[in-house]
Amino acid sequence: SLSLSLSLSLFLSLSTLKLWDYSKGKCLKTYTGHKNSKYCIFANFSVTGGKWIVCGSEDNMVYIWNLQTKEIVQKLEGHTDAVLCTACHPTKNIIASGSLENDKTIKIWMSDY
Repeated sequence: SLSLSLSLSLFLSLSTLKLWDYSKGKCLKTYTGHKNSKYCIFANFSVTGGKWIVCGSEDNMVYIWNLQTKEIVQKLEGHTDAVLCTACHPTKNIIASGSLENDKTIKIWMSDY
């Protein structure tokens, strides 16, 4: 089982998101399916209701992957431009996402489970 610790980091490059254990210099997992070729997009860990990776995308969506299986479990639609940033609440199932110029919105996404 993978524990989230300070030695784990997420790095995005050309539509891949990689989970690294930088203390060992080892890529542990690679997540794909989102679009990232132009902007610097940030990803987050979410540990409420499971262990997830959350990231924006240039296709105007927020992607959520299962940390262990690397499967996309949900795509959140609602923005009208690239989603460059996401933030996850530390104890509740809440995600905030921010989008670019044609949208200029911050959306709050909540889950009941």
